[in-house]
Amino acid sequence: MGILGHLLGCGLSAGAGGIFGLVGNLANKTFGYLETKQSLVVKQSEWAHETELLKLQSQWRQPEAEHAPPIALTGSWNGLLSSVSAEGALPSSYEWVDAARALVRPLLTLGLSAVLAAAFFSMAPNDTARAYVIDSLVFAAVTAIVWWFGDRAPTRRR
Repeated sequence: MGILGHLLGCGLSAGAGGIFGLVGNLANKTFGYLETKQSLVVKQSEWAHETELLKLQSQWRQPEAEHAPPIALTGSWNGLLSSVSAEGALPSSYEWVDAARALVRPLLTLGLSAVLAAAFFSMAPNDTARAYVIDSLVFAAVTAIVWWFGDRAPTRRR
């Protein structure tokens, strides 16, 4: 196989890796959309149930509420508001957890590249399987870039 065959094989590996990574990224987005859609259906069901419960509670407590002072309701509402605002001010997680989570994809990419590079350099220079290792390295690198890091694309604000 000549130099043109090696270049063609490497190019095909890069193209196949890109297509595979794109398919993986699209599948990930599709499953995320379906998960969000299902979550919305569940939340709408919960909201309808809570609305029905609130209607029943208001009908049940209506005679009591006529004699209760309006100040008690205001104090209860203020307590709820301060509780919700305090809970919303909490950070998402520890910083080291966010940092460790952000390092998973780059470490997997570097580890995969290191394994393939070690396999490449352990072979004899004239070994015919060395070309297949090069194609695998190119395929894995392009797949990792398109799929893993393509998932971190900026999101639109709504």
